[in-house]
Amino acid sequence: MGKSMYSTPYAPTSTYTPSIRAQELDTEVKLYNSAKERELYESLGEIFSIIVTLDLVEKAYLRDTISQSDYTPTCLRLIAQYNTILKNEEVAREFDSLEAFKQRYGMSHTHASQRLRIGVPATVEQAVDTATAKSAASPAPTGSNGVNSSVSAKAVAEATGNFITTMDGLRLNFKAKDQLHPLLSELMTSLNKVTTSDFEGRGKIVQWLIKLNGMKVNEELSEEDSRQLLFDLDGAYKAFYKTLE
Repeated sequence: MGKSMYSTPYAPTSTYTPSIRAQELDTEVKLYNSAKERELYESLGEIFSIIVTLDLVEKAYLRDTISQSDYTPTCLRLIAQYNTILKNEEVAREFDSLEAFKQRYGMSHTHASQRLRIGVPATVEQAVDTATAKSAASPAPTGSNGVNSSVSAKAVAEATGNFITTMDGLRLNFKAKDQLHPLLSELMTSLNKVTTSDFEGRGKIVQWLIKLNGMKVNEELSEEDSRQLLFDLDGAYKAFYKTLE
């Protein structure tokens, strides 16, 4: 028989020669070329770690696998570290925003995102007793006004002192986020050690905390906002004392 008029199929042989040599694939790619750039990327890495850790802490709190006495200081410390790192202008510029940072690195971590937006632990945001509720099985007894029957005079004095310190700060023209947010956060933490009652004015303090947390470090409250915050604190101070009667 004669040869077929069709050629036998075959796989074509590529003549492409890669321009990158094998040894070049083992070359280390540096993220930075100077100590300054290295510090920037290390700071961004720390922010990444904080978000991941805070998300785990928030989930543990929701599942009741971490006590309130452990949750509150851990959450406060992580939020403080996050805000401290972002005080660096170069880091803040590269970070851009929480949503932009998460999108860039493929992060979800919705629980951490919510907590960072609010800027205070859930135990501060809501009327939760953080001092004596060491376990859900043995809560501390409270009166009809929500004040722990075992609350100490020291805790009341601490809360009172934090009220006065914050109001004095406003009278001394404290208007910046990094001046007022720590004072209000400390105030709310001390109030929760005294009472679980959602007394009049408490919610306003939380809203001011959220407002301040959403501000940039170099932003300040307006004169009108500063006077309103002082007015709200004075009202909350009086309502707090009524809960002690």
